[in-house]
Amino acid sequence: AAPAAPAGEKLAAPVIAVVDVQKIMQDSAAAKGIQAEIEAQRDKYQKEISGLENKLRSADQELRTQQTVLSPDALSKTRNEFQTQVAEVQRTVQTRKRALDAGMGEAMGAVQKAMLEIIADVVRERGANIVLARHQFVIVDTKLDISDTVMDRLNAALPKVAVNIPK
Repeated sequence: AAPAAPAGEKLAAPVIAVVDVQKIMQDSAAAKGIQAEIEAQRDKYQKEISGLENKLRSADQELRTQQTVLSPDALSKTRNEFQTQVAEVQRTVQTRKRALDAGMGEAMGAVQKAMLEIIADVVRERGANIVLARHQFVIVDTKLDISDTVMDRLNAALPKVAVNIPK
């Protein structure tokens, strides 16, 4: 927050800038690249998980057919092994989801940081002393909206962000 003006000092007239942060964070080249990379990785994980689910279905079918021929102890042991496999698949699904979320969060954080730096530069250039988010307003004079300028500079400065998905 900016320091308060000393008593008796006149405040500067407000010079307002408006920016559509949501649009920039969704439509910038870097954000689109991140989304595409996350979707590709999600598809890869989904194929892996589908294969594991198919193995579980097969194991479940095998367990059902063996119920009548296995001794109670052997059946119990086989059921426990199956439950262990189910739990492992569930852990794998959660691990993959957390990894995707972490990778996306880190990459989008880099986009947001660069965007905020660019907003600060544009605001200084225009002499604005108040920046408001576009989603707060129904109608805004286009002369106040710096979104296109910020988007253009962000796309030039940060066309791509590497997505680091933890293993």
